[in-house]
Amino acid sequence: MKVLFYLSVLLMGYFVYLSWRQRKRAQLLQASRHHLIEERQRVLAFLEEVGEAFNEKLNVEEILKLIIQCSVRTAEAKSGAIFLLDAAAQALEAVVIEGPFPPPHPPADFMESKIASRAVFLEQAVKSQKIMVGEGIIGEVAKSGTSVLIRHPSEDTRLPKYEDEILRIKTFIAVPLIFRNQILGVMAMANTKDEKAFDEADLSLVTSLANQGAFAIFNANLHQMLAEKERVDRDLEIAREIQQLLLPPTFPKFESLQVSAVNISALKVGGDYYDFIPVNDDHWGMAIADVSGKGVSGALIMAMCRSALRTKAVGNLSPSTVLKQVNRVIRPDMREDMFISMVYGVINIRTMEFTFCRAGHEPLVLQKGGREEVLNPKGMALGIDNGDLFDTLLQEQKVILQKGDAMVFYTDGITEALDESGQEFGRTELIEAVHACVGQSAEEMTKNIEQRVRRFVGHHPQSDDITLMVVRV
Repeated sequence: MKVLFYLSVLLMGYFVYLSWRQRKRAQLLQASRHHLIEERQRVLAFLEEVGEAFNEKLNVEEILKLIIQCSVRTAEAKSGAIFLLDAAAQALEAVVIEGPFPPPHPPADFMESKIASRAVFLEQAVKSQKIMVGEGIIGEVAKSGTSVLIRHPSEDTRLPKYEDEILRIKTFIAVPLIFRNQILGVMAMANTKDEKAFDEADLSLVTSLANQGAFAIFNANLHQMLAEKERVDRDLEIAREIQQLLLPPTFPKFESLQVSAVNISALKVGGDYYDFIPVNDDHWGMAIADVSGKGVSGALIMAMCRSALRTKAVGNLSPSTVLKQVNRVIRPDMREDMFISMVYGVINIRTMEFTFCRAGHEPLVLQKGGREEVLNPKGMALGIDNGDLFDTLLQEQKVILQKGDAMVFYTDGITEALDESGQEFGRTELIEAVHACVGQSAEEMTKNIEQRVRRFVGHHPQSDDITLMVVRV
């Protein structure tokens, strides 16, 4: 009987133990489930706040500030910071900070008095410090792409040591911000509000937030780049419209002359230019020019050159004198790596005498009596020399034009146009194109030469501005 009694007691105790164990396991599972649900809710709340930020079209720094605020609050940390890699991916700088985040390098003169002043000082100290990749905890995480959890950092030499209670690091988390296998930076958390150490669950939560934060940072950068591109495109479109206003809106009408021209920029704005300038009742100036550069900088330099040319050309029948004066006007404002090539001439619309200078530009092609001739007087480009050498080298050449003669002005965008195999159009091909236009009007010549260049180039992208001007007697 006693044996049965003891067996009953043992069985009853075993069943009680099993029941307790099951309840304990159920409690742990319930707690784990509750923790997962809570973590999920925190992450969802974080995503919702970040999503709303995108709807408000915040910039990158505002997005980062929101991310660190949400992350610190969600992880129940006392402070946090986001460090981003520089363009060279060699160093990190703190972009946003939340709470009293300990500077990675102890500042030399930390203020002990005013709490408000200390907060500002701390933020400035952290933001002013650069952390090289591989240096300290944050640098190591940026180099390895692996998260770090430090529960008790007293023996960890990678973290700075502070006596001040506000700055003393008691527990620390650093996780990489990674998107599409690219490390963008590091998010770090220091200390908890309940004074407990961070644990694996906290690390998992912060890692999840960092992953979503990296995606948000990538998107914010992308949105900002697209917005910047749209702004630049608008500015370029305005610049293109302004530049088009600098070109003659119509071609002048003469009794004995036909003129035509075309200008095709490689970019939205370019550095090529042509012009017809009334010098006096019987003389007109004709110019074509090319800046050693494309885009906005080339367009601005060309606008300056146009202004100087139009000012100096009126009433002056000597092309060399005009170009010498223009060179002295624009030279002080030219960058060392920029210059302008130009052909400028003056034609007497009564006698058909054409006097011109070539300032480092492509030679003029003259079609006379059904044959082509290259006119190539000496001269250097504008904006290179202060004046003496430019004046010495510049030569004038005179041509008496007769009925049927034509002059073809062009920029190197035509002769250096490349086909799909990398071959240049060249001057020989241009002369053949001009020869094929014998007897055609100036407008027909311009159109046919342009089409010949386009057929030669095929699908190869245009690499330089193209300008062509034809004058036919």
